[in-house]
Amino acid sequence: MHKILEFQAVVLAAGRGSRMPDVGGTVSKCLLPVGPYPVLWYSLNMLEKFGFQETMLVVLDEDKSNIINALEKCPLKIKYDLIVIPSEEDWGTANSLKHVSSKVNTDLIVVSGDLITNINLNDVLNLYRKHDAALATLFFNNGPEEWIELPGLKTKAKPDRDLVCIDKETERLVFLASASDFEENVTIPRLLIKKFNSISMYSRLLDAHVYVMKKWVVNYVVDTDKFTSVKGELIPHIVKKQLAKPKNQVEKKGTSEKNVDITKDIFDYAVEQGYESKIRKMSAYNDHTLGSKGVYYNDTLRCYAHIPDKNTFGIRVNTLSALYLSNSKILSKWQEITGTELLERIHPNSEVSTKQIDENCTVGEKSCISEKTSLKSTFIGSNCTIENKVRLTNCILMNNVTGINQIWKKFPFFDEIPHPEFILL
Repeated sequence: MHKILEFQAVVLAAGRGSRMPDVGGTVSKCLLPVGPYPVLWYSLNMLEKFGFQETMLVVLDEDKSNIINALEKCPLKIKYDLIVIPSEEDWGTANSLKHVSSKVNTDLIVVSGDLITNINLNDVLNLYRKHDAALATLFFNNGPEEWIELPGLKTKAKPDRDLVCIDKETERLVFLASASDFEENVTIPRLLIKKFNSISMYSRLLDAHVYVMKKWVVNYVVDTDKFTSVKGELIPHIVKKQLAKPKNQVEKKGTSEKNVDITKDIFDYAVEQGYESKIRKMSAYNDHTLGSKGVYYNDTLRCYAHIPDKNTFGIRVNTLSALYLSNSKILSKWQEITGTELLERIHPNSEVSTKQIDENCTVGEKSCISEKTSLKSTFIGSNCTIENKVRLTNCILMNNVTGINQIWKKFPFFDEIPHPEFILL
């Protein structure tokens, strides 16, 4: 396995699961079970699989001990530096990025702690390397979202959708905005249409929240102190700035109130340190075929988007529907997602007396399953107890769920179940 040394990694796992109210009780979103392991394990395993030896891991202060205990029971070789943020404060992802900035010494890959995918991460890293980009992103184009009718109260909340424009010829990410920013008509800058010859607009891509960025981007975030969200504010800002040109000193002074230098803009951070620009001028390479403009249209900022094949599996476990879908598919895609074989679906320290348990079930450590119990497509955490003559289908039990007996047949819907640690789907 090739070791990745040119990038540092940070996994953001301090989300509060606002789209998943009352799911799992006090269990934090990043520790919700998907198959035999918590959600967070899959992001860390992905980095390990592609050569990362260590990563920063941003978590809420109140979740630190639970995360340490959970990850100690998972098969991981990658070293993780736990960095806590205050639980009582409402920090955005850009605030978390500023919090770890003093530890960032190289270019950075930012990964969401709720991502499960079988993507070849090298495809994103190589796109970034090939074009010496300021930013490279990952989107999944899996077609229409699978619709699951979930029990419980219906919600009127609509899923967030992004409008994403990508130049077919160059893979440049040239436009990014939330669909909610527009009421009826979408306005695309004329310069963008003039500059790029073949633009594809997408409205159903899934943003994987995987971002590869220059170190100077982190410095820019810290110094400007105007961003709260990486996905909602920082990334669209950098994408938009591709169309702009650096201001000269006269223009900067002219826009200042007292004819003094104003605060540095993004181009003051995007300074090439070596011979990159000279090499590009000497090279015969060009990223586009039409027009007389130089390579990359002489742009200082360049953003790219990688969209893998539609058969690629990618999901972010940030809704109840996504939690259900990820659990329903994880075992069938285990090897291609994790790069390993799942040797033990039933933990050796568990006690399973029933023979009516199918191959789509997992049982955690020190759980007790009584005889005459039927389990189908059910994931059972650690220290759980299921009594005689219970039938469970398409269920998820968190850790420490006990007293599951025939009386549970009275609770057919999720929102009526006495214990939120038990998810019946």
